[in-house]
Amino acid sequence: MVYGIEAASFHVPSLYLEIKDLAEERNIEPAKLERGLGLHKMAFPDVHEDAATFAAEALLKLIKDYNLNPKEISRIYLGTESALDAAKPTATYAMKMVEAVLEKDFGARCFKNCDVVDMTFACVGAVDALQNCLDFCRANPGKKAVVIASDYAKYELESSGEYTQGGGAVALLLSDHPQLLEIENVYGVATESVFDFFKPRRAALKSDLKSAATSMPDKIEIFTDEPVFDGQYSNQCYQDRIRKQDSKNLMKTGVT
Repeated sequence: MVYGIEAASFHVPSLYLEIKDLAEERNIEPAKLERGLGLHKMAFPDVHEDAATFAAEALLKLIKDYNLNPKEISRIYLGTESALDAAKPTATYAMKMVEAVLEKDFGARCFKNCDVVDMTFACVGAVDALQNCLDFCRANPGKKAVVIASDYAKYELESSGEYTQGGGAVALLLSDHPQLLEIENVYGVATESVFDFFKPRRAALKSDLKSAATSMPDKIEIFTDEPVFDGQYSNQCYQDRIRKQDSKNLMKTGVT
């Protein structure tokens, strides 16, 4: 039996910035970004949008475009580094929004028996979710799972990552009827804890902040969406992990 992607859908916000406008403002040759990196428009969320609404839009579109019965979806796994909450999965926010829209056709709580989880690992969280859900489908023939990748990338103004910002979501339906893409159960693994890209939790003393309210605690935790990053180091990390991957499974298929 084969497994993989049966259907796919996506959502991008309606607001965007022409990349050539940003390039001109930053004194960058537009062709460097348009032709060199393939960038043309930078999508970004409106005031009412975030990773949860992006995910909900992509999931709802997937269900409607392919006439899916949501009660037949056993898993919704979300890969994101733009989580809304430090404990409650962002996927549950998306699930609840979609349930409300589908209630008229499928009754209340159509996802009540669905396993809903977030997975976070920078830009590969959704890949981990994909592999996890493929394993689930292989262990439970006939079951369907949805993997969603939803994020918005935000960098400090005038930083080297500024022109790579954007936002949106993709939803993939996984099953034993992979009409779009069959995915073999063969892949290599290599992991190392590095600091090429991370979003640390910071703290500041109330006494050091001029505008701190009197009701604030003496130690104030600070979290921002802008990451600490080193793009060139990231490229090197990707190459190192590829070279050091566990290739035993790949060797069995003749792939080197």
